[in-house]
Amino acid sequence: MEGTRAQRPRRSGAQYRPEHTEAGHAGGCHAVRKTAVRLIVAVFVLLWLAPVGAADLSREDVVALLAEAEEDRPDLSNRDLSALDLSALDFRGADLFAAKLDAADLTNANLAGANLTRALLRGAKLPGAKLSGANLFAVVMDGADLTDADLSGSRIVGAMNGANLTGANLEKADMGADMANQGMVPARLELEGAILDGANLSGSNLVHAVMRFSKLRGARLTAARLMWADLSGADLTGAEVAQADFTNAQLGGAVLGDLRGTDSAVGLAD
Repeated sequence: MEGTRAQRPRRSGAQYRPEHTEAGHAGGCHAVRKTAVRLIVAVFVLLWLAPVGAADLSREDVVALLAEAEEDRPDLSNRDLSALDLSALDFRGADLFAAKLDAADLTNANLAGANLTRALLRGAKLPGAKLSGANLFAVVMDGADLTDADLSGSRIVGAMNGANLTGANLEKADMGADMANQGMVPARLELEGAILDGANLSGSNLVHAVMRFSKLRGARLTAARLMWADLSGADLTGAEVAQADFTNAQLGGAVLGDLRGTDSAVGLAD
């Protein structure tokens, strides 16, 4: 009997071996996980590429609200005005607290004295806009276009990374760190990679400002306060620095060629 059993044909065990079954199961789970990861990545890509959400108001609505306010301060706080064409409108003194203005067109708009605290203006267009005396505390303006804009005497603390401020007027603007609110983010001005070629920063406060790899070619920094500012990798070629104070500023890798007024500047290495 034992011999008979030994000679009996053995059935192929490939489909019965436990290790094969486990391997197949593991392979199936791996394929499911890969598919799930692809779906998650696809969702994030779609969310990233999704257009800016619809605004609360139309341009006509905004014009009507500004007209109704007359002598009163227009209240547009917490409004979503994303991607609207608001060019050349008069927002003087308006309350735009926490307003969403991402990708909005504010070309030549008048925002003098406006309250833009905690406003979002990422990628917004503000060439030639008037923001003198405006409050831009905790503002987010990464990638915004402020070419030739007037921000003189304004208060700015927030994120303006990659913003274009070519030819902008920032004379006597207060852009120094808010030492009383170091718990908030950001508590200082961030201008990393920003373009300030030919900008007027005379008499401005840039204490503790983060300006790594920014471009300040031909900028006017006369009597500017840049103590503890981070200018690592910045390009200041041809800048006017008479009476500017660079005490404790980080200048590693900065381009300091053809500076003007260095005799009266403070804190620049020889």
